Amino acid sequence: MLSHHDRTELEKIERSLELSDPALAAALRDGRRPQSRALRSAFLIFFDVAAVTLLVLGLVLPDPGVTLCGILALTGTVWTHVARHRI
Repeated sequence: MLSHHDRTELEKIERSLELSDPALAAALRDGRRPQSRALRSAFLIFFDVAAVTLLVLGLVLPDPGVTLCGILALTGTVWTHVARHRI
């Protein structure tokens, strides 16, 4: 159990955090981790470029396996973007 002084100090920190960064305060209150959008966006852009590259290589080269991989990868990236914007 915390002492009265410790509880009041924690309440001060909580109020300060609520004023300075409400999103972080809500994430901590709900028990979930704040999501890093920059890293997620960088990964999505990388996979988008890789999927388009696979599709173009599959269309240029006479290899249906590469084309199929490109179509599947592009389908996955489109699905990821749609799911991301629904949230």
